[in-house]
Amino acid sequence: MKVFSISFWFIKLPLFCFVAFILWFIPWVFLLYSGLLIYFPYESDGKSRYIRITGPVVGVFSPHSWSTYDDIPKACKAALIAAEDNRFYQHNGVDFESLKASFITNQKIGKKKRGGSTITQQLVKNAFLSRKKSYLRKSREIIGAFILDGIMLKDQQLEWYFNVVEFGPNIYGLENAAQKYFKTEAHKLTPSQCISLVAIIPSPKKWNQSLVTQKPTLFFLQRYKKILNTIQKMGILNNKDLVIARNYKAINGKVQSDIALPDKVKLPDNTEKESESIDDFDDIDDYENSVNY
Repeated sequence: MKVFSISFWFIKLPLFCFVAFILWFIPWVFLLYSGLLIYFPYESDGKSRYIRITGPVVGVFSPHSWSTYDDIPKACKAALIAAEDNRFYQHNGVDFESLKASFITNQKIGKKKRGGSTITQQLVKNAFLSRKKSYLRKSREIIGAFILDGIMLKDQQLEWYFNVVEFGPNIYGLENAAQKYFKTEAHKLTPSQCISLVAIIPSPKKWNQSLVTQKPTLFFLQRYKKILNTIQKMGILNNKDLVIARNYKAINGKVQSDIALPDKVKLPDNTEKESESIDDFDDIDDYENSVNY
């Protein structure tokens, strides 16, 4: 290769750089089909990362490290769809209506607070990208979501999501979360436990304190009720499970008869929150949108 030739500087090098950028820009979601994912989740400090290996292949050798689609309770799936992506089974990996609304909101306030991410996009971000808020990362996330939705069934996406998503500091995957918070296996989770776990997903390091301390805050209960009401409106869970979920039983499986699920309220001063942004929002709906970028 002649480094000082015209063809090198104006043809070969630019072409090489372009190909390298494309290879970096597109998240390699095809790897999920191998049944093995090696990725880099965050440590408890939220900055440093470590290597984690997961997937159906790992589950064959370590049954308690992977939850199959059939092992994930219907209530968990319903809660996730109700909380994070109402149109999950209708869109092609990206919900453009939600993205448009998020972009308009971000432009108005001059900050990247709303993301409009679908479950598919969140899976791509959690498995292949960083948490850094930028339009470049969002673009990669969207491209990856389109590709993933084109090659993987929705049910498979849910299975991968529940096994990759974070539920607290160094707590990744539904099986780990079930063991950590409720001392049980994922397939034995009750409807109220499922909703409680999904309720903390947008900001697990902050919101998991309701489960850790076994003292649910007003903010947590209000989010719990919102998810439950959405599930009921969408008709994606049977009446028996809905009745069980309304008798709030997340804490160690015991009914908390003295806890009333509240109506929509303003955020209280002691809300589990991210201190740098909570004051910018009036209620739980705005705050949930801000942390799910």
